[in-house]
Order: sequence, then structure tokens, then C-alpha cells
Amino acid sequence: MKGRFLRRMSQVSLMVLVVLAGAVGGLRSGSTGTLTKVTIGHSNIRNEIAALWVPERQGIFRKYGLDAEIVLVEGGRLMIQAIVSGTVPSGFTGATTVASAVAGGADAVMILGITNQLSYDIWAKPEIKSPQDFKGKSLAISSFGSSSHLATFLLLKHFGIDPVRDRVTLLTLGNETQRAQALLAGRIDGTLIDHSVAGRLQEGKYSFLGDMGQLGVPFINNALVSTRSYVRQNPQIAEAIVKSILEANAFILNPANKEMVTKILTRYLRLDVKKAEEAYKDLLPKVEKKPYPNMTATTATLEFLSATNPKVKEVRAEQLIDVSILRRLDQEGFIDHLYR
Repeated sequence: MKGRFLRRMSQVSLMVLVVLAGAVGGLRSGSTGTLTKVTIGHSNIRNEIAALWVPERQGIFRKYGLDAEIVLVEGGRLMIQAIVSGTVPSGFTGATTVASAVAGGADAVMILGITNQLSYDIWAKPEIKSPQDFKGKSLAISSFGSSSHLATFLLLKHFGIDPVRDRVTLLTLGNETQRAQALLAGRIDGTLIDHSVAGRLQEGKYSFLGDMGQLGVPFINNALVSTRSYVRQNPQIAEAIVKSILEANAFILNPANKEMVTKILTRYLRLDVKKAEEAYKDLLPKVEKKPYPNMTATTATLEFLSATNPKVKEVRAEQLIDVSILRRLDQEGFIDHLYR
């Protein structure tokens, strides 16, 4: 089982190679003065990636001895492939991809829960006025088994829609920006995307059908993920990454830093000032002082995936999470000190 999964990992597509071409120099551990080079990935572009952008721009990674290079690896599946193969030792991706990887025999684990809540907005064509109108329609997700797939499943379930009975077609169209473009072009009837990247949909006549965060469903859309072997072999690097993100969260949550955080969101999300301010407001409720991965959400993820992947039934939620670094820092008072 493990061999089959690792063979798939070795067949990383050209897309990964192209995305990471400019990051190859940071893939080998090395030093720049007293700094250790490390590459950290993220599989989507939304406001909560500020947990990586802020420490990069504010020198927090360097404070903890890291020469960090932040790279985009499009899509959760490619991100988990890069993590498992060691091409990108750690990165942000969802619980669904971690669960699928572990079920396939790979070494993958969530260290921090970056986003422990549903943070998708429901968008549709102008003529669709309610999620009930999705019956017989097409909805876009990033890929099967992805966070957006699970979120769409939860949406349909909440409104009593059975994808088979009610003839709902799920189309795999890539990240949130690509899905928004597909909706703008009329190629799909609806999709779920984060508020911070809704952009042109908010300016047009498209139907905003609600914020899934209001459903109160535990959900890990982004977690800091690595492998147990990497954490074990590189404990100082892993701890430095965790410390950097924890300090970045404190920076983001400090009202005195609103202007700087907004500027960072403007830069990376390519937003005008007004949209960046909205993205900042949308970000604050997502950021947790003590970002432990949500166990309830992890269990729900396994239940969802096991319906189509029998191997997932053999995986326990505890296998997907290692909060030893976070717990120790918490017990030592490191996190509380950041907020004094």
C-alpha cells in the first residue's frame, strides 16, 4: 500500500516542477550566515496565507533563524505530494489531502490548524437565488477529495440535496480564482470561494447565497502540514516555523498593525485598498492565538472520505495530528507572552 502511494508521489506532474523551478535553491538545508534555508508552501491564495506572508515581510522567520522561501503549489493534492516527497518539507493544505495521503500509506501530519472553520462564501449565477436551486446544476470544486469538495458536500447535505438523486454535477476546475473566473464566464452554475478572493463577483450581478462560516461546522481548510520524519529529523527548523507562525498570528491580531497587515494583503492578493481592508476584517475571526487542529473536524473529514475510499476507514484522527511542538510552547508560556 505504501509503495503504491509513494510511486504516485514520484510521478509529480510538470506543474509542480514548473511552480517550484524558482524555489530549487531553497530546497536543500543550508545556511546564509546564521540562517537555515527552508521552503514552505501553500496550496491556495486567500487571506489566511498571511500567516506566511507576514513573517516573510516582517522578518519574523529571520528572527527565528530561518531564510524562508514561500512558494505556491497549486492545489491540495500537488501540495501534499510535494510535502511527502520532501520537495517542499512543509506547507499549508487541508485535512482532506492529509487524510488521503495517510490512508495511502504516506507520512503526513498536521502540526497547526491554520483555519479551523468553514470560510467559504456561496456564489452562483444571477438566476440562482437559493442553494436549493443547485438541483440539476453544476458546481465547481478544486479536485475530488479536496477541501472544497468536502465543503460542497457539507453545503448540499445541509440543504437536503443529494448529488446523485438531484443530479448535481461536480466539476474539478482548480483553485478559487480559477473557479471564480469559470463562474464569470458562465461555464458553471456555482462554486464556493473565500470572501477575500471574491473580487469581481462582488462587483457584478452574481448571487451571493451566504457565508458557510455561519453554519458553525468544524472544518480544517488550511493546516501547517509536514511529515513526522521531517519533524523528527529537523526539530529546530520545525519549531522555528511554528514559532514564526504563532508570532505572525499575534502580529495580525494586534490592532496597531492593521495598516501593515492590510498592505501585505494588498500586495499578495492584488487588491485595491478597499478590498484589502475587507480582506483584513474577514481574516481576523479566522486567526487563532493557539491554533490546535480541530479534532472534531478531523473526524468528520475521515467520515466523509471513507464513503468513497475504504482505506480511510482504517485511519484514526490521532494519526493525522501532532501538536507536540505547539503544546510544549503553549505550556512554556511562549504563546501567552506574545500577547502581553
